[in-house]
Amino acid sequence: MYLTTEDVDTLVLMLSKDKEVAFLVPTGPYQWRATLELMPPYPERVAVWHIRSGPLPLVGGEVDHADQPVPDPWAGWTERHTGHDPSTPYFGVGRPNVLWLNLRPKSPEDQHAFGLSSLEWIGNRYRAIGLTAKPETVRWWRLLRRRLTRIAKRVPRGTLSAALPPEVFAFPNAYRYLEVGCSGDPNPFDKSLHESLR
Repeated sequence: MYLTTEDVDTLVLMLSKDKEVAFLVPTGPYQWRATLELMPPYPERVAVWHIRSGPLPLVGGEVDHADQPVPDPWAGWTERHTGHDPSTPYFGVGRPNVLWLNLRPKSPEDQHAFGLSSLEWIGNRYRAIGLTAKPETVRWWRLLRRRLTRIAKRVPRGTLSAALPPEVFAFPNAYRYLEVGCSGDPNPFDKSLHESLR
């Protein structure tokens, strides 16, 4: 997604009004709680829980410490096993009830360009090991994509004139900037692609 700071506010407000999801925010080192509203300043990466998909896992991390459900996400919890990034909660691999909102309104490579924001969902990638998305979550994801198409326009990566298929959702304010020649990151992890589209 291409988002300006104003567009980030629009997206966060839309998700805050959605009673099917909650943001997972820090309350201390390796401590988290669920909340329906995300307050600024927004983190660059925030976990989003699809509430109807079931409980959040409290990862045990050792053979004799099995994963358990987080007793009350709204009251908060402390991780028993932590991941590599202390700025995000750790749930282990491939949890289909957690999505990741990445907010990058500014490009780290070019101060005059948008970053490429995203909403990641693992879906059913780990179905083979028993991590299957609930039908409610699949339905919510499809409805979210439809809601995004009503708010944002699909554009090519980089610029409106790029010879690529339209696949990035440009929110209204970002689209206005793209119309006057601004650009966005085609892929924040591939600098060669970024340079080839300039």
